[in-house]
Amino acid sequence: MAKKILAGCLAAVILIGLAWYAGFLHSDKQAKREQSELWQELRSLAGRIEAQEEQQAEARQLQEERTEASVDPDGVVNEQDSHEYYLVEEDGRVTIYRIDRETLFEYTGITTESLPEQLQEEISHGKRISGEKELYDFLENYSS
Repeated sequence: MAKKILAGCLAAVILIGLAWYAGFLHSDKQAKREQSELWQELRSLAGRIEAQEEQQAEARQLQEERTEASVDPDGVVNEQDSHEYYLVEEDGRVTIYRIDRETLFEYTGITTESLPEQLQEEISHGKRISGEKELYDFLENYSS
C-alpha cells in the first residue's frame, strides 16, 4: 500500500511539473507575441511622428515664405505689412497711417509739441513703426 501512495504522489508531482512547464511555454509564446505587437505599434507611431514633423516643417516654411514678401506682384499689402504704421503730423497732432501711407489707422490726441524734439523731427518726416507692440508702446508713453 505504501508503494501505491508513493507512486500516486510521484505521479502527482510529475503532472504538476508538466502543467507548470506547459504554462511557462504558453506564457513565453504569449510574451513574444505581445512583444512583436508592441514593436509594430512603435514602428507605426514613429512613422506617424515623422509624418507630423514633416507637415510642421512645411507649415513653418510656408509661414516664412509669407513673411519674407512685403508686397505681392499686384501691389496688395500682405499680413505682415498690415502691422506696420507711419506716424505723421497733421494740424499739430500725431496721426497714424498704415504702411501704404494712405490708409488712415487712427487719429490721436497727442500734440507734436508735447513730444521730444528728436521725435517731433522724425514724425514730421513720417516715422515708421514696426508692429502693433511698438505702436501701442508709443501710444501708451505719449498719450495723456
